[in-house]
Amino acid sequence: MIWSCNECPEGWTCTEDSCIPPHCSNGITDRHEGETDVDCGGACAPCRLGAACATGLDCKEGVCRLGACQAPTCVDGVANGFETGVDCGTRSCPLCPAGEGCLAGENCASGVCRGRVCQEPSCDDGVMNGDELGVDCGGSCRACK
Repeated sequence: MIWSCNECPEGWTCTEDSCIPPHCSNGITDRHEGETDVDCGGACAPCRLGAACATGLDCKEGVCRLGACQAPTCVDGVANGFETGVDCGTRSCPLCPAGEGCLAGENCASGVCRGRVCQEPSCDDGVMNGDELGVDCGGSCRACK
């Protein structure tokens, strides 16, 4: 449970406007409390890169490999770093397919982002995509003029 700082139970620490249990700020790894490294993992804050982990949930970037928190990559199976979807949507990763997250059309293979989700190409989306020969025309859409 997270309380506001003015409601922290006795012995708990207030950090970034939330309360954390005493074992999450004592400077040691409390494995019996679920911590995977010093004051992180389990019920504590996610761990930094290189820290010990058991699962991706223990890590800030959501990736735990070989017992250590890893940096985000375009092939880690997690939407992390600057990605807008799972392993997509940044300049260094592929464009996102329909159904993945986005902030703008430039994150999507179709060039269309609505409601923060990449859309399938359509004949009325205002973008030349799919098999179109022009914007919303040609291919499987109406003939181009």
